[in-house]
Amino acid sequence: MEWATAGWNETLNLGPTSPLRLRTKLLLLALTTLALPWAGCQYAKEMESVLRQSEQQSLLAVAGTIAASLQGRRELLYRNGAASGAAAAPGPLDIEPIVITATPVLDGIADEWPTDSRNTKVLERADGDGLRLLTATRERWLYVLAIVADNALVFDRSDVTPLDTATLGDRLWVAFDEPRGGQRRVFLAASGPGALRGRRIETREYGREDVVDEPRIEGAWRATRSGYVVEFRVPLSMIGQHFGVLIDDRDRRGGVRSSIGTLEPGELTAIGRLLAASPDLSERLQQFAQPGVELTVASQTGTTLARLDAPALPQDYTAMRGLLPRLYRRFLDGDRVPRQTSDGERDRLSRQQIESASSGKATTALTAGRYENRVIVTAAVPIFDTNNKRVIGVLQLAQTADRWLTLRDRALTRLLNLTLLVTGLAVLATFWFAGRLALRIARLRTASENALTREGRLTVELPETAAADELGDLSRSFEALLRRLNGYTGYLRTLAGKLAHEIRTPLTIVRSSLDNLEHERLTGDAAAYVARARQGAERLNGILIAMGAATRVEEAIENSERAQFDLNAVLRSAVDAYTTAFSARKFTLALPDKPTRVDGSADLIVQMLDKLIDNAIDFSAEGDTITISLVHDELRARLEVKNPGPLLPASRAPLFESLWQSRKDDDGRPHFGLGLYIVRLIADFHGGIAQASNLPDGTGVAIRVTLTRSSD
Repeated sequence: MEWATAGWNETLNLGPTSPLRLRTKLLLLALTTLALPWAGCQYAKEMESVLRQSEQQSLLAVAGTIAASLQGRRELLYRNGAASGAAAAPGPLDIEPIVITATPVLDGIADEWPTDSRNTKVLERADGDGLRLLTATRERWLYVLAIVADNALVFDRSDVTPLDTATLGDRLWVAFDEPRGGQRRVFLAASGPGALRGRRIETREYGREDVVDEPRIEGAWRATRSGYVVEFRVPLSMIGQHFGVLIDDRDRRGGVRSSIGTLEPGELTAIGRLLAASPDLSERLQQFAQPGVELTVASQTGTTLARLDAPALPQDYTAMRGLLPRLYRRFLDGDRVPRQTSDGERDRLSRQQIESASSGKATTALTAGRYENRVIVTAAVPIFDTNNKRVIGVLQLAQTADRWLTLRDRALTRLLNLTLLVTGLAVLATFWFAGRLALRIARLRTASENALTREGRLTVELPETAAADELGDLSRSFEALLRRLNGYTGYLRTLAGKLAHEIRTPLTIVRSSLDNLEHERLTGDAAAYVARARQGAERLNGILIAMGAATRVEEAIENSERAQFDLNAVLRSAVDAYTTAFSARKFTLALPDKPTRVDGSADLIVQMLDKLIDNAIDFSAEGDTITISLVHDELRARLEVKNPGPLLPASRAPLFESLWQSRKDDDGRPHFGLGLYIVRLIADFHGGIAQASNLPDGTGVAIRVTLTRSSD
């Protein structure tokens, strides 16, 4: 059976292919050079680990030295040498101011105040009024911020008659121990928002009371939506061990007062302690100031006594040198160096360190700084009393790790930049080599795939034959193989013609001899033998005719002259002839309305159509209808012949190849598979292709020949 397939349009399958192409494999091989920077990174990690441990031990040693200088100095750590009082746990009325690094502006605005759970006191009443007290120390001053929730703010008129109870409004009382003994009471009252000074009540001769200004206590009063804010400061030199604040709240001027605060309401006595450091402690710590080192002294309960801010590091130690050092640092540090630490987490770690140091154990920790790519190393050591038995305080040092990180980054940046440059050059060189090698192999592959043309001829010229490497040897070997194969196929190509020429003369002699024998009187057996010999001679003659048909068509194609013709007219004339010649079949012809101009040979088209109709006749039954149709567009014309009958085989057989056929010789005629081969040759001559497929309804087969139209 001679049916067309699309086999000529498919790439020759030479076996399974690897999922990785040669260029990819060579590129992956080149990427193994990344082991060099990886080894450098491992070395840098080890170096960084040693530097970090050395930095922590060094910081711990420095902290131990400073703590030793404060050993037994209770009077230096705590105000008035109140070591025993400071050592006790803070009570509910004790004031624990934090150490601030900037002097707040006395304007009644709390935005610039840092908040801490230890320096904040919150006192509330059932009626909704309350007091939030914040305290801090800066150099030799105690700063107090009183945020009062008051649903009825009443300003005081004590500036005119300060002792007249009818003029009294809301007041803030401050009481503290005096260094010489006893307690002093000072009140802050305002007739309106603004600056104010403290005043105290003194008893004169004969029990007469008088109001005296206290200019060393100054502040500001600011009204708010929910009440008011009083911000003031008191010199630490005025305050002894106890300190307290109380608010006298009145709903109207001269009304009954309602007090809230840390003082005894009746006597206005301070019973809570002021847990603050000695003013001399900060000056003593100045001698230990170092660039990039923050020094903090705290009590064993966690109260900050003094803090020395870290002087700025030189620019060489803090500058991040470009994007690559940042990437290197992030890659190398991994999880060993923290990237982000919240303020709450940082405070929690600091308290844990202080608690550990309060128990007598020195510790170190590594945290992220408040700024990007900053790492902080902290060390906390205990401060003992004279006999080294009791912890009286904790010394904490915090130092940026930029020094050892910068040293590591400098060395690592040079190392990685060099290795990455070498690796990049190696990868580019390998990629270029792989690309060129893949291109050469692709050229050789394309040439080998196209070595056998659609006409069955071999192209023996291959690229890369002049190359002196292994690929050139392979190309030359392929070329030699193709030359030998071309000689063999050339012999096969002319074999049919040679056989036809050589057999034709003996066949003529046999046929003439049989003709002569038919005129002789023969017995019954001899006549049967002569008849069979006649059949064999006729069959052999048919074989010779079929073998020479393809050769004659090829010669006709080579000698044909191209001319434009109307394919519609050729088909109409041919189908009329087929209707007369094959009366046992029905023919239908469908043509387009407009002429179909084709550049080629009308005689070859008729020969092609003869082969198609011959196929359709062979595989259809008497009375079947054979349909011939033609459609075209601007570039192509498609001729289709449909016939009922057996379907194409499921396998994609080479139906349009020479000497291939699948039909059985039931009709006694020789079939060599040359009919559709001739169809393909003529289609190729006209710039087209031949294809075959089963009809959609499964009743037969359709053969399509697509031709190239001529330009009008």
